[in-house]
Amino acid sequence: MLTPALGRVVERSARGETLMMWGLRPHPADPGTPMSLDEADGYEEKIPEGVARTVAFPIMNATDALSTTNLLITNAARSTPMNHHTPAFLALCRTAIECSSQAIWAMCPEDRSVRRARAAGLAKIGIEHARDYHADAISAHDNGLLKLPEITYKQSQHRRKFHQGELDELAKLSPQNARKYTELVRKAANWIEGHPPVHTNETSMVHFPTIAQSQYRQCSSFTHGHSWPIDLVQGPTAMFKMMADSINTALLTTEVAVCLFEAQSTDPNGSRENFYPPRLQPTIDAWRELYLAATEDSPPSEPIAEPEPPQAS
Repeated sequence: MLTPALGRVVERSARGETLMMWGLRPHPADPGTPMSLDEADGYEEKIPEGVARTVAFPIMNATDALSTTNLLITNAARSTPMNHHTPAFLALCRTAIECSSQAIWAMCPEDRSVRRARAAGLAKIGIEHARDYHADAISAHDNGLLKLPEITYKQSQHRRKFHQGELDELAKLSPQNARKYTELVRKAANWIEGHPPVHTNETSMVHFPTIAQSQYRQCSSFTHGHSWPIDLVQGPTAMFKMMADSINTALLTTEVAVCLFEAQSTDPNGSRENFYPPRLQPTIDAWRELYLAATEDSPPSEPIAEPEPPQAS
């Protein structure tokens, strides 16, 4: 017999797994949709992964984290002694909250220029890490701390130069700052509070930004190995309640990210198979109208000015 709190953990973990197939089936934006227009005028090339892939990948990570929570909970029911792996469970919830919040922050503005600048900001962070990874490998090799095969060394030199070129191009797009994940979680939660998803009434019963910030902080503490949340847990029931609340925030945030992506990237009259759960359809339909209306009200975007080629002397 499950306690009510553990029952909520089991039910929400199972709901999280229903997002797994969406994460395994990424798709480009359908022609004529707001997201396809975000990538027009050269932006698909200017942002290294394009707008769609830049926002899709963190959502894919979030759906994978949620589906993995269900594996933990399913296995716990068969284990002796029973172990629900609370630190790992909450670390996965943190991954889902943080990754989906990045995507929500990038996608939620109705102004295309802002969406583009935020997607560029997300791309910039990843490319900086990639450049620095290769720079560190080169430095370690040059200083005798790491022996790289010659081909790997040359590849790292090439990739470092290539990524720096990508960053130079991104700088021309005036990317917004996407560096503070705590801020992105807060801003995403604020947007959800102002645009409650139609497929659930859970945000109407709480102040969602407060709940999201609290759950993100608790989950992050386990990721970083901090023990202070243990003081909040008085017995298994309180532990299960913490898990249930955390996965609820992770699930809702990830569902919102999926809904935003589909609302902006899917032609409802298209023939492509949809891999999101049917329960999300009312929110996707409502938000599709929101962004289509904003697209119709927006003036055509100006093409990106290409630099003049050098003149032969």
